[in-house]
Amino acid sequence: MTDFASVVDFEGNEIRFTDGRPQLFLFVSLFCNHCVEFLPQISVLRSKIPEMGLVLFCNGDEEEHRDLKAYFHWDFPIVYLEPEDATLTYDVESFPYMILVKNRQKVLGASLTEWEKYEDRLVSESLL
Repeated sequence: MTDFASVVDFEGNEIRFTDGRPQLFLFVSLFCNHCVEFLPQISVLRSKIPEMGLVLFCNGDEEEHRDLKAYFHWDFPIVYLEPEDATLTYDVESFPYMILVKNRQKVLGASLTEWEKYEDRLVSESLL
């Protein structure tokens, strides 16, 4: 598993995680119905925890990523990643999926088919 030190977004920009704040990695596949249904919830989640770093890992192409950012008005990076690579690199078990990282260490990994049960924990973790 990676040490969550840095990744590169779909535009080639390096994203480094050095400021010590919690980071939320969200994993979706545009071929997954649950993932597509979850996409609007990302904006809701972002509004509740704006101070938490957020990175979306998605298997869409560059145009799809640009369209997602524009449509949802997202201000966080999107990283191109195929589902099988998410499994190999990040031990992602299902989609949609989240990994909460603090101090470059995985704190929580969970399926987001029932993301509401993790919402309070994410908010509290972002305040610590």
